[in-house]
Amino acid sequence: MIIYLRPFLIFMLMTLVSLAHAQTRVQYNLIVKDTIVQFSGKKRHAIAVNGKIPAPALMFNEGDHAVIHVKNEMDEETSVHWHGLLLPNLQDGVPYVTTPPILPGATRTFEFPIKQAGTYWYHSHTNLQEQSGLYGSIVIHPKKEPTKADKELVLLLSDWTDEKPEEVLRTLKRGLEWYGIEKKQPASWNKIIANGGFKTASGNPGYCMPLMDISDVYYNTFLINGLPQEQQLTGFQPGEKVRLRVINGSASSYFNVQFAGGAP
Repeated sequence: MIIYLRPFLIFMLMTLVSLAHAQTRVQYNLIVKDTIVQFSGKKRHAIAVNGKIPAPALMFNEGDHAVIHVKNEMDEETSVHWHGLLLPNLQDGVPYVTTPPILPGATRTFEFPIKQAGTYWYHSHTNLQEQSGLYGSIVIHPKKEPTKADKELVLLLSDWTDEKPEEVLRTLKRGLEWYGIEKKQPASWNKIIANGGFKTASGNPGYCMPLMDISDVYYNTFLINGLPQEQQLTGFQPGEKVRLRVINGSASSYFNVQFAGGAP
């Protein structure tokens, strides 16, 4: 009897081992569509994913197998790049470099193993679609959390201009100081001359860029998870430990994040 059971026991053991190492398939369906938004008092064309800006947060566990279906319901091609993820080159999402673009009306399925943990984001790599709202967060929990947290909070920071992104790029290429004036930070020519930088500054238009090349653009507003920057985050109780994930999903802005609620 034992001799006949031995192959069966071996088969069962191998099956259990296989199930223990099997990857959990986590699927998402993302629909990319044109929309109109009004973040700062002026209506502007934007791009929404599943009707949202930013796009839905994608949640995984380390070791999962991601299956993400992206449907393009716009009249132009699009793409999705999984920023910072370790994955096969064909799944990277940069059109005409690693991955074919997603044509109008088409659906592309991205499929790859989740080999890491941490906080990442995804966004379009087609033209200036990222600046129109095609971006979202990615959260990957490790197999073993280093620190236990009661709750998690993801803050996706972004900048927003009421101008068309193409107009912003055109203004930058003209080398104009208009955005500096709007920010009340125009170039100070007296200081440039006093520091011996007149020759360099006066030759700068040849590079088709304004004098300041960091945070050149004036933005009408800044968003946190697609909402105005001044907002109250509720749902937390005294004594709870919160894991805070902060993503800079802006086009060109730097953010200074401070904790002002007492001892962290």
